[in-house]
Amino acid sequence: MSKLVGITAHRLEVRDGAVEFGVAHEVVATAYVRAVARAGGVPVLLPIIEPDDGDALHALLDRFDAIVITGGADVDPTAYRAAVEAGCGPTQPDRDRIDLAVARACVERNQPTLAICRGVQVLNVALGGTLTQHIDDHMVVPQYNEKVHDIDVHAGSRLAEILETDTYWSNSLHHQCIAELGLSARAVALAPDGTIEAVEVVGAPRVLGVQWHPELLRHDAAHLRLFGALLDA
Repeated sequence: MSKLVGITAHRLEVRDGAVEFGVAHEVVATAYVRAVARAGGVPVLLPIIEPDDGDALHALLDRFDAIVITGGADVDPTAYRAAVEAGCGPTQPDRDRIDLAVARACVERNQPTLAICRGVQVLNVALGGTLTQHIDDHMVVPQYNEKVHDIDVHAGSRLAEILETDTYWSNSLHHQCIAELGLSARAVALAPDGTIEAVEVVGAPRVLGVQWHPELLRHDAAHLRLFGALLDA
């Protein structure tokens, strides 16, 4: 039986048809759905459960074989006890609270998890880490599905095992990045300028976060294996 992969949703106000006002929708980007399906999983939108309802969150996660924590808006600096700096973009504090709760629960459960872009930043913050609120030259939108820079993958890491190499490449669609690592977070890949490109979690080996967007590189076998690894974990 194919495995169910929950893809974290976010809320978006949408005008449907003749409706003259926006209606809140829970949505995920199509690229995540296609990447999970291409890897052989069944993609399912993971609906938003309020973070203070811990029992309901764990009951929901029980339904899934694996989780993808998706990209999106900047993480609000208050989530990591920092003031807003110049260059920080729009934030969604309500989404932060929910995604942080999902990340903490996945680590606690050692649930197969792939945290992508904003997702790896959420994962790091959930573990007590901090973020750099703006870096230049890492938001390269025209090459969203192409190589932008190399990545140096730590030999012996789970990421190196999945990619089957310790030197690879990625796209780059972010302007925030990990600053101080969380307590059990371990950097396992770096960009040429030293930006942390991937994180594994000590004590939760089935949780992996990457700063790039492999769902947009699903045409490449190595990047697609990141999604296949969710199903094999």
